[in-house]
Amino acid sequence: MRRILIDAHVHLHPGADPVATLTAAHDRMVGMAGGEALTLFMLAEQQGHDMFDALRSFAEATDEAESLWLRHDGADLLVLAGRQVISAERLEVLALATDAHFDDGLPARDLVSAMLAQDALVILPWGIGKWLGRRGNLVDRLMRDDGEGRLLLGDIGSRPVFWPVSRFGARLVLRGSDPLPLVGDDCRIGTYGTILQGEVSRDRPARDIRALVRLAAEGGATAFGRLASPLAFLSGQLRLRLAS
Repeated sequence: MRRILIDAHVHLHPGADPVATLTAAHDRMVGMAGGEALTLFMLAEQQGHDMFDALRSFAEATDEAESLWLRHDGADLLVLAGRQVISAERLEVLALATDAHFDDGLPARDLVSAMLAQDALVILPWGIGKWLGRRGNLVDRLMRDDGEGRLLLGDIGSRPVFWPVSRFGARLVLRGSDPLPLVGDDCRIGTYGTILQGEVSRDRPARDIRALVRLAAEGGATAFGRLASPLAFLSGQLRLRLAS
């Protein structure tokens, strides 16, 4: 069984060199997790962004539209397409391991249904203040209505260590870096993620990853990396507000 290191919430912001960013992240991931492994980057691109398409000229194609292979220092890096969409209720919903596009502004229930119909991995990612109040109640309703357990939860590396999330005990959690649109924050890609064990084919890796994640939903998955220190959390929030 192969060890797979997954950053399940990757933004490649405009202006960055996507190949250099991901190869540097690969080195960080392998260094943190120790030993040989396949590194997997699951893009969560926002409206108007398509860095996955920009990677095609540097990568090896597969039999799937949603997966690409990059080669770096003799190692394989797997990149999967995906989208980050904002619902009518201002809830973030991720459709991972898919090249399908979805419009912002639809009700969350409709977004989840449309994403599942495309066989995407559908993730509700944690965010500061985004699971409180009405949006928190919406997250709970979506989880209750998902009788088949196909809806997953997401954790992000910028969550501070002092902020526990009780909902994470109810579902499989896919972890990712979720870099902010700030200069230098792409260095956080690969610093927080999920470890799975399994085999991935060369021609249809996205199909295999979807199957492995759904199998892990029955038995859990381990984490690598670290959450934000109080100082790093406060610094990131201040920089984000100054840049807006």
